[in-house]
Amino acid sequence: MVPAIESVGIGRLATCLREAGLLLLLALSVTVAAWLIRPEKMSLRAETAFYELELDAPLIAVADALVLYDTGSHLFLDTRTAGPGSFVTIPGALPVRVTTFDDDLYENRDFLYPEDPVVLFGDGNLPAVSDVAALLLERGFEEIMIMGGDLEAWRRTGGPLADHQAGEHE
Repeated sequence: MVPAIESVGIGRLATCLREAGLLLLLALSVTVAAWLIRPEKMSLRAETAFYELELDAPLIAVADALVLYDTGSHLFLDTRTAGPGSFVTIPGALPVRVTTFDDDLYENRDFLYPEDPVVLFGDGNLPAVSDVAALLLERGFEEIMIMGGDLEAWRRTGGPLADHQAGEHE
């Protein structure tokens, strides 16, 4: 009787192994199919065309910002953090950054008033530029726009650039 039980056990073991192999093959097939039909990976940089960003000021295209610059109707504020030395910026742009906001407003007190329309720009990090916009709104500024590109986009659009020597508080 023992050999009959052993043959039934071996037959059952073989069936279990066959079913496990089929399940493994099915799982692999589903995984490969999912891998092949997956959508493209998302970019690590937020593109305004794909994401709705909650910014504290409206976004303006670089070309439209260039028109405002050429007409001289708006002040341009550079929100990028600058280290010591020289850096490239838009000619006439005033530095106003989150980290040195009060000092920057004080430094630019002769040129910058709450009734002035301003265009903020940075290094392409729109939420960081928006933080400066929020601080300006708290100080009574009303006409604020954020340029939707960095200085490379500004240059490609035909905007002028100039070297700026960083001051002591920058």
